[in-house]
Amino acid sequence: MIERCVSPLFAASLLSLAAYPAWGQVGNQSRFTLQGPAEKSGTPVPRDALGRPCLDVEAASRAHVVNREMVDHIVSLKNNCLRQINAKVCYVNSDHCKDAVLQAYKRVDVILGTVRSVTAFRYSIIQK
Repeated sequence: MIERCVSPLFAASLLSLAAYPAWGQVGNQSRFTLQGPAEKSGTPVPRDALGRPCLDVEAASRAHVVNREMVDHIVSLKNNCLRQINAKVCYVNSDHCKDAVLQAYKRVDVILGTVRSVTAFRYSIIQK
């Protein structure tokens, strides 16, 4: 199941937490923890006519507002190519995956999972 984040708070914070320091923060603690790049999946990566990867990927963990111990693991995928891309986002070394269908030039935010007090996660993306 694909979940879309409709909050402008999340979109703005991924673009630049520094530009809007009050957004995404409660007191001195940020609600967002940006993650590193996806692990290598070993599958071919769709590319555009200039050889650039079609997908831009960003990932973050986001603490809930009411219960800060509960954390969403979110992976944002943006398709920069003219064709549709089917992707599968998975935790590394796990069968826990979410499917995403990215139409041309569209963005999809996938909530990979919700856990208690874990802000760092590793993920991989299989593109079809």
